[in-house]
Amino acid sequence: METFLTVTDFLLLLFWVRLWSQPDRELYFNPFLSAPTRLTDRVLDFLRPALPLPRRLMALLLLLFLLVFRAVALNHFRAETPWVITLGSVLAFSPREPGVPGALTFSALHFLFFIVHYWGVYVLIQLLTPIKRRDRASEAFRFAALPLSALNRWLQLLMLAVITSGLVYGLAQCGSLALQTLPGLPAPQSSLQASAETAHRLLFYGGLTILSMTDSLIAATNLMFVFILGGLASLVLQNALVAAVSNEGVNVLLGRFSRRMLMGMMDLTPIFYFFALGIAYTKICQGVLYLLSTLTKMI
Repeated sequence: METFLTVTDFLLLLFWVRLWSQPDRELYFNPFLSAPTRLTDRVLDFLRPALPLPRRLMALLLLLFLLVFRAVALNHFRAETPWVITLGSVLAFSPREPGVPGALTFSALHFLFFIVHYWGVYVLIQLLTPIKRRDRASEAFRFAALPLSALNRWLQLLMLAVITSGLVYGLAQCGSLALQTLPGLPAPQSSLQASAETAHRLLFYGGLTILSMTDSLIAATNLMFVFILGGLASLVLQNALVAAVSNEGVNVLLGRFSRRMLMGMMDLTPIFYFFALGIAYTKICQGVLYLLSTLTKMI
């Protein structure tokens, strides 16, 4: 189910970006941008006879319709599988309301968390890239991160934190918390549950916000893995376009560390990327959960 949700989130991203872009006033010579833009415009042109509305409003209505359709369809065919949104690989939230209402809420929240996690990847790329790059892949990443990418770097980080905190608050209000055990933590279940239900809520929401922003590291590693698979597929298929997309995507994610560390025919740079982000993710999650469990016992 999670794989299906992620794939549909990428499709919904096309119409989300269409809300903030102005392709009627822009010419895209970037092949990474022209194909998605043409796809969304063809869909909107197909619907124009039935919906004679401005393109942005059509894109918004189509986005809302697809979110509702996804929620209703999955609730009907996979009713036995609960909707779950996990923060920090430990704190899992499921809908408080059963049936379609809860599915609608979590369909929207899942997509919005997907957006902020992608924004987190974009902010990470900016932090790893001190000089603004203008290659095709960087421009495609910037385009997909609209409207956040229209701000300067530090405002991006501030806006990401504000929006994430709002989503975390909404998730905590609409979802029921279920705690899992993370290795290295002294059984934080009881204290964290208490912090979620008592006067420690502000501390709890702050911890959830940090955990959600940290989940962008997992999104970055997943995206790196997709580009590596694309590079391997390009070798099998002998497809130059897929090879170019995959190679440039890896370079963008690596930022200033894009200079490859080769051992014979093997590129070790992505391996170190996975290793570094994996350690950072684990340590941050463990640190936040440990502090929450410790502080709530002291207060």
